[in-house]
Amino acid sequence: MAKKRMANGLLKSLGEAVAIEKGELKGKQTMRKLSKPAPKWTKTAIKKLRLEVFEMSQPVFASLLNVKTATVRAWEQGQRTPDGAASRLLEVLSKDQSIADKLAS
Repeated sequence: MAKKRMANGLLKSLGEAVAIEKGELKGKQTMRKLSKPAPKWTKTAIKKLRLEVFEMSQPVFASLLNVKTATVRAWEQGQRTPDGAASRLLEVLSKDQSIADKLAS
């Protein structure tokens, strides 16, 4: 009986998937496309954000971002650039500095 119930559930789900694909049924939105990719951060912009906006040392800033101090140093020396997630986090922090306070508490 359990196998029959499972099979019926799978068939129902498959039928719904086909109807969604045909546009006959609206499915739940599980992903949201962002209008623009995360910005590219220059070594100057990162250092300015750290010093002028947050007034933090490299180790404290690294702790805020959950990266190693060596990573922040490499960004600021132009040896590396922040990846997608770090770049997006820098963008969010640059737009709302109060988030840093919330993360620190």
